[in-house]
Amino acid sequence: MAKKANCARNWNKYNKSLVQRGSITLWINEEVAKQWNEPLLDTQDRGRPKTYTDLAIETCVTLKVLFNLPYRQCQGFIESIISMLRLKIKAPSFTQLCRRQKNLKIKLKHTVKGSIHVVVDATGLKIFGEGEWKVRQHGYSKHRMWRKLHVGIDVESQQFVMAELTDNHIGECKLLKPLLDQYKGKIYKVGGDKGYDSFACHEAAGEIGAVSAILPQRKAKVRSRLKDGEKPLVRDEIVRRMRDVGRKKWKKEVGYHRRSLVETAFYRYKTVFGSKLRSTSMENQKIETLVACNILNKFMQLSCSLVHKK
Repeated sequence: MAKKANCARNWNKYNKSLVQRGSITLWINEEVAKQWNEPLLDTQDRGRPKTYTDLAIETCVTLKVLFNLPYRQCQGFIESIISMLRLKIKAPSFTQLCRRQKNLKIKLKHTVKGSIHVVVDATGLKIFGEGEWKVRQHGYSKHRMWRKLHVGIDVESQQFVMAELTDNHIGECKLLKPLLDQYKGKIYKVGGDKGYDSFACHEAAGEIGAVSAILPQRKAKVRSRLKDGEKPLVRDEIVRRMRDVGRKKWKKEVGYHRRSLVETAFYRYKTVFGSKLRSTSMENQKIETLVACNILNKFMQLSCSLVHKK
């Protein structure tokens, strides 16, 4: 069987989209500039009122994540942009950015609609510890700490449609149902590796009417025998199908190998933003990863005219 071709044909548009990703031509929309400061309200609430809107803070945090800047450098970067554009606004201080970031209500932004085939996986992001070379040569002197980023990728657009950051001890199978609940449209197929091979994960896919393309273990067995009027378990049906046609053919039937697209998404994430989180608190780290996923989705939208040969 010939290998399926999957390459770009409109190289002119594709190259332009990649060039556009690296453009440093920045501007602040007039509507954003108008909504930069909070309106002055006569209230009886205790405490100092906010100076900057959530939109202004989100704009600053987005630039911070995009260019991988510390808070102080981000403040200087925003001030230089405002100065070049001659806007009558001020940049938030680095302490305000750090304090306000954790309270932002940021949602995952994508252009995906309708019924989708989603593939899920998780990867580690380092927050503290030594480099791999030092550990390999001289051993540990202090423990490394990680966060785990769980995501779901739409196969067709390759955009992030689900994302959740947790501690590193949270397993993949525990996060599948909360991830699937994040997408409001229909999901017709759910793909995942052996980390999601649990009866709960297979049933979570079946409950929303999706085909489970989650790979069972090699020594997987049928859990229970079918009784009259009893609905079979999704995982048991997969195991029975593998016994009939074989493991390799089952993978082709359900499109299991499309799962590699989520690995490609992790490669894009760590190439652009690195494998380490800059924020130190869990709240700020969640905002940082959501902003990074939104940026990558925007990159994919710039290349939306990319044509694949089917």
